Amino acid sequence: MKNYSLSLFIFLFITSFNTVEAQSLNQFGLKAGVNLVDIQDKLSDNGVTHVSKTGFYLGAFMEFRRSVNFSMQPEVYYSSNKNKIDENIGLLHIPILLKYKLGNRFELYGGPESQFLLSVRGVNINKDKNYKKFILAASAGFGFLVSDEFTIDARYN
Repeated sequence: MKNYSLSLFIFLFITSFNTVEAQSLNQFGLKAGVNLVDIQDKLSDNGVTHVSKTGFYLGAFMEFRRSVNFSMQPEVYYSSNKNKIDENIGLLHIPILLKYKLGNRFELYGGPESQFLLSVRGVNINKDKNYKKFILAASAGFGFLVSDEFTIDARYN
């Protein structure tokens, strides 16, 4: 585990090192939006059922531009969703996305994402062993740059 953490730290340090000229391309931003969650429940009699839930997210990001078309974007954001039994769940997401710009308006991105369980309404998560407190996932998506200050994106993880 220490080896993995050290490797990740060295990777982030090397990729985050910028010259004075490149620093003007770095961008800090805030993000907010809607989470759409599709929960699949495998039932023995009726096959698979789908339940859709809606939530929100709020956070920040820092984009480190490495070239005209390539950048790295670490993010930190909080999300709130309901699970299949309507418990309100709070998660802290920390993705590290690699982005590739396609033309002037579109971008593709993907990378690893850590998710930490912060709260479940009405449940003491420190005592209840039924909830995963950490999830390592992968995220992928695309974005549309409406302007230099505003982007609409869709993501799957």
